[in-house]
Amino acid sequence: MSGVSVEVEWLGRAAYAPVLAAMRELHAAVRRGEGPGRIWLVEHEPVYTAGRATPAADLHHGIVPVERGGQITYHGPGQLTVYPIVPLPRRDLRDWLRRFEAFGQAVAAAFGVAAEVSVDGTGVFAAGRKFASIGVAVRHWISLHGIAVNVAMDPAPWFAVRPCGRPPDLMTDLSTAAGRPIAMAEAVAAARGAVSVFAATADPL
Repeated sequence: MSGVSVEVEWLGRAAYAPVLAAMRELHAAVRRGEGPGRIWLVEHEPVYTAGRATPAADLHHGIVPVERGGQITYHGPGQLTVYPIVPLPRRDLRDWLRRFEAFGQAVAAAFGVAAEVSVDGTGVFAAGRKFASIGVAVRHWISLHGIAVNVAMDPAPWFAVRPCGRPPDLMTDLSTAAGRPIAMAEAVAAARGAVSVFAATADPL
C-alpha cells in the first residue's frame, strides 16, 4: 500500500480487554526497536472506556479507564475502530491529531459524505453530528489508541453516558449521513484506502 510501511490488519469482532493488552505489548515492542508497528482495524464487543479527561464522578462501575485523551466513549457492533500503533512521522502532536481528522474525512468521502472536524480535535462530523471520535495517547513518540468510526450503529448505548462530555443525541453514523446502509466490509475497505495519512511525511491537511 503506497506510503504505508506497516502492516494493516483486520482483527474482526473482538473484546476490548485483549486488544488493549496486545496494543500495549506492541507499543513496547516498537519502542524496543522490534518492528515498525501495525495499524489494527477492529469491531469491538460492547464496552465503555474513559480517557484521561473524564471527571471522577463519571467513572462508574464497568467503565474501563485508559491512557488516551478525551472522556467517555462507547465501542460496539457497527463501529470500526482504527489503532495505528506506530511511531509518529513527525514529532508534532497537533500534526498527529490532524492526521486522524484527515483519515475520518477520507473514510466519509468514500461514501459521498462531506465531513468537517471539531475545533478541539476530538472528532469528525457530518451535517453537525459526530460520526467519528478521536482519542490517542503518545508515549516515546509512538501512538496508542486511535479513532472510532460509527458505521451502522444502534444509537441506544450512547444515551447511557455523555460521549466525550457531549449530548448523546449529537452522535450519528456514516450510514445515516450517507442515506444508505454501509456494511462493515465497505468501511474496512475505505479505511485501508485512507491509512496512508498515518505515514505521509507531508502535512495531511
